[in-house]
Amino acid sequence: MLSDIADLFGNELVLPSADRRLTRRLVDIWARSARGQFPSWDAMQKMDIGDDLDWMFVVELERSIGFPYFVYMGDRLARLSDVYLRGEGDWTMTVLDKATVDINAAVASEAPHFRDDELTLCDGRKLLFRVVTAPLADDGSNITHVVGAASGRVASGAGQPRLQLVD
Repeated sequence: MLSDIADLFGNELVLPSADRRLTRRLVDIWARSARGQFPSWDAMQKMDIGDDLDWMFVVELERSIGFPYFVYMGDRLARLSDVYLRGEGDWTMTVLDKATVDINAAVASEAPHFRDDELTLCDGRKLLFRVVTAPLADDGSNITHVVGAASGRVASGAGQPRLQLVD
């Protein structure tokens, strides 16, 4: 079946890039569930996350050998695993791959890590992209997971040609 990315996500692939609220809400939930230590994924899920769960992911570090091992991925974010980027030698990179690039930065800094980026989709359109990653710990002290959320939008004036997916 042939479908258009714009039909899957409206005119935007994710949320408006100028809208920092998704990444800020994730950091707020992360901080409120931490209570002086690293929060766990279980503690975060007890908070009112709402529709933001659709754009979040959780990666287990111990099982992430070579590739992120997802223990949770939001439904709408999962769709981005089929959206390929124009690479400088690696044409297999997806938007989802870019969302998980900074998981080690969050672990190293032991704090939320923000990144803004401009990605080029395989059809040449520009995607203004924002992601935040933050460390999680099952026991409160030893980092075992990373939570993240991604948002972005197709840059204005970058609507030609349309990206097509084949199922």
